[in-house]
Amino acid sequence: FGSRMAKSPRGDAVMEWLITDDGVRLRYTDRGQLNAGAGCVVFLHGWSANGRWFDHNVQLANDIRMVTLDYRGMGDSEHPGHGYRVSRLAADVRCLLLKLNIDNAVLCGTSLGFTVICNYLELYGYDRVVGAAFVDQSACMYYKPGWAFGAPDLSNMAFVADLDAQLHTDFDALADGIISGGFGETPPSDTERSFFKPQILKCDPRALGSIMYHHANLDFRDFLPFIKIPVLNFIGGATKCHCIKGIEYIGNTVPDGKNVVFERSGHWLYWEEPARFNKEILEFVERCNARASRGSRD
Repeated sequence: FGSRMAKSPRGDAVMEWLITDDGVRLRYTDRGQLNAGAGCVVFLHGWSANGRWFDHNVQLANDIRMVTLDYRGMGDSEHPGHGYRVSRLAADVRCLLLKLNIDNAVLCGTSLGFTVICNYLELYGYDRVVGAAFVDQSACMYYKPGWAFGAPDLSNMAFVADLDAQLHTDFDALADGIISGGFGETPPSDTERSFFKPQILKCDPRALGSIMYHHANLDFRDFLPFIKIPVLNFIGGATKCHCIKGIEYIGNTVPDGKNVVFERSGHWLYWEEPARFNKEILEFVERCNARASRGSRD
């Protein structure tokens, strides 16, 4: 387990700050700026997480630009008490791309990041975005007639209401469960638990509750066939969070979509198998950049 916590030789990025168009202060990191011409990946974390979830992936900055963002109400970003909707998180991503003048982004969204990216594409189109990667998220979390491939523990509003109640009554115990649920066949080490738990507890419970009500209710199955950029869809073969058929549906439905399965890993597969994940992302960014370059010449 200790090897999974090995510190990157690049060290931690310096915190930087974005003021959104509604005046909220968000923390981001920006690594590998000198490699921006080779491509850029913008990591958008999952529910109750922050940009530190991608600490194992910073080697990507040796080859491409790598950006992370802490959503409002999570991580080191401000807890403003408003804007706790997926659509507003997408607007915050737009503010980030404009501030950093990124025009060739591959948006990589883990879990909640999937719905953030789909909102972004519906609201802003493909300006500044050349590709999207999704990590371990069903196309629709709630079970519906003809659809039983969502998130078993959050498959209806009653389950989400129970989660919201626990956020306000026993957030500490909930954080322990979130960590256990993030891993696949190999459970988290004590060191990993000690790393993740205080990061989770930085979150504003009000933000987590409000965002989960919105996130879990979204259904992007109708949108997926119309996505016009390449999509790389990662699946944790040992995930505890979503039905694998519901995750596979994304890669099978997007016209230029591809599923990649990490058989023994779970919801946080990018943390569990960083070398393989980084290789997949780097190759995908290169492909998206080449495609965008060809398109600009046509």
